[in-house]
Amino acid sequence: MQRLHVSDVQPGPSEVGGRWLPLRAELRLRAFGLSGYLGETGEIVVPRHAESGGGAGQHQELYVVLTGRASFTVEDETFDAPAGTLVLVERGERREARAKEPGTVVLAAGAPVDETYRVAPWEYGARARRARALGDLDELERVTEEGVATYGEHVTMLVGKACVAAQRGAHDEAVALLGRAFDDPDFGEWARDEVAAEPLLDSVRERLV
Repeated sequence: MQRLHVSDVQPGPSEVGGRWLPLRAELRLRAFGLSGYLGETGEIVVPRHAESGGGAGQHQELYVVLTGRASFTVEDETFDAPAGTLVLVERGERREARAKEPGTVVLAAGAPVDETYRVAPWEYGARARRARALGDLDELERVTEEGVATYGEHVTMLVGKACVAAQRGAHDEAVALLGRAFDDPDFGEWARDEVAAEPLLDSVRERLV
């Protein structure tokens, strides 16, 4: 048995606004995905998406407004969702939500229908970004090892591994990892933008081309 209060989980940044809570990882859930989104008035608490992609992007999802109030838009319908509201969204339905009150928390639980759940690739990237923001090298190392073992050396994992290496004095390794990230044809520019603003890489910045 495990017990967890959302206030005990330190949130990380979300690329679309608000803050992200890695609840599945905190609880070590294996049966389904679980995230929390914390937002102030006007901030995004459910990123806009449709669960229509391949792989892990095919989940039926349940959203629960835990505290505060949110405004949901599912397809063409927009509706008010005060605390206690549950919203079940099917695969392919486009959805998003914004906080309407300070301190709004929305839980998002999801898994594929009639298939075995796998941790989605985006979660490893989000956990790595959170660990970088918090300066938690041990967590960053765990996340990148898990992510690489599951999905291979995506650019997000290479940047995370480079941060760990740089902070632990393995500067040559950090530079080599970043070189591979920069050479990626799809996400190389993203990597350069991330690295330019990443203080964990200050010790190797002058060596980067």
